[in-house]
Amino acid sequence: MSLEGRTEAVAVDIAGDTAVVRFMPAGDGTISNRGAALLGDALARLLADRAVRAVVITGAADGIFIRHANLGQIVRAARALEQGADRNAFLDSPFSRLGKLLDAAEKPVIAAINGTCMGGGLEIALACTMRIAQRGVTAIGLPETRLGIPPGAGGPQRLARLIGSHRARLFVLEGRVIDADEALNLGIVDALADDTVAEALRRAGPLNRASAPVVAEIMRQTRPDDGDALESNLRGFADCLQLEGAGDTIERIDQSRRAIEFL
Repeated sequence: MSLEGRTEAVAVDIAGDTAVVRFMPAGDGTISNRGAALLGDALARLLADRAVRAVVITGAADGIFIRHANLGQIVRAARALEQGADRNAFLDSPFSRLGKLLDAAEKPVIAAINGTCMGGGLEIALACTMRIAQRGVTAIGLPETRLGIPPGAGGPQRLARLIGSHRARLFVLEGRVIDADEALNLGIVDALADDTVAEALRRAGPLNRASAPVVAEIMRQTRPDDGDALESNLRGFADCLQLEGAGDTIERIDQSRRAIEFL
C-alpha cells in the first residue's frame, strides 16, 4: 500500500469483545500530534466501553506500525522553544496524554507490531500491556540520539520496566534499532507471529479469563508508579530541544529524506 499523499486516520473493527484499532500514518509513515490525538480519542472511547474487553493497536499500512514521530513537528517545537515558548506545554501534548491513557488502562491493550516501529511509534507500543511483533520486522528501536535528542514520550522509563535500567540505558544511549528476533530476546516484545493481529486476538482471551472487575483490579495493582519519572522525561526532552543547534540538526536530517533511518 502506497502512503504517498495520505493523511493520518484511525479505523476501528470489533471482533467479538475485542476492538482492533488500525492507525494509518502520514505519507512518510510517521505520527504527529494530530495522529496521536486521533488515536487517543479512539482508545478513550473503547476503554470506556464495557462491551469491549481488550484492544489491539496495529498499523493500517503494510510493513509499518508507526515509523516514528513527525520530525518536522519536532523542529517546529524546537523553534518555538528558542523563541520563548512555555515548555510546560509539552507536559500536556497529545503524545503525553496518549501515554497516560495507556498507562491507566483497566483492560488489556495489545500492540500488534506489523512493521517498522521506531521512536514515538515504539514509545506508544511500550505503553501497551503486551507487544507482539511480526516475524521478519527489521526496525524496532529508539534512535533519537542519532538526532541529538532523547526520546520524548516516556520511552526510556517504560523500556527500563521491561528490560532493566542498565540495558535500557545502553539501548537508548546507542540509539539502537534491532530486528524482531532480538527484540524478543531482550524482552521488548512478548511474542512473534506471522499474523500479529490474529495472534493478538488469540491472546486477548486468556488475558480476560477473569471477570472485567477482576481484570481492572489487576491492571490497577500492577500499574507502575513512575509518574514523576515520566514528567521528568518530558521536561528533559523540552530542555534538549533548546540546546544550541538542536533544531538545525533535526531539520537537516528531515529535509535530506534520511529521516527514516535517522542517519
